[in-house]
Amino acid sequence: MKKQIVIDTDCRDFLMDVFSCSRMAVWRAMTFESDSDKSRRMRHLALQRGGELVGAELEEGDTTHEEVEKTMTQYFGKRVKLVYHKPTGDITVYVDGKIERTACGVKAVPAFVEFQKDIQLLAASL
Repeated sequence: MKKQIVIDTDCRDFLMDVFSCSRMAVWRAMTFESDSDKSRRMRHLALQRGGELVGAELEEGDTTHEEVEKTMTQYFGKRVKLVYHKPTGDITVYVDGKIERTACGVKAVPAFVEFQKDIQLLAASL
């Protein structure tokens, strides 16, 4: 099965309104037929609103621990990197080498795991 994001009618209509686009544009984004910046943003929003990624495994990443710098780095595919600063609990997420997202003081394991899942979905939507 080919990778796609399955969404309901309400989500499709919402995306059409938010992005001022046609039903076909949403379909192209959800089926990964289009890889424009707009399509990537559409996929990310669809996943945040409950869309389900099917036909592909979420990319698991390599994890390294840098003891001197006191950081942990996780890679999600070739484009997404998460850097966790152990002493402070600060997280920086990079997409294509640019800062995409940050979070401060994430020291609780459940909160980190939830953040990590969101980053996996982000990586899958690219």
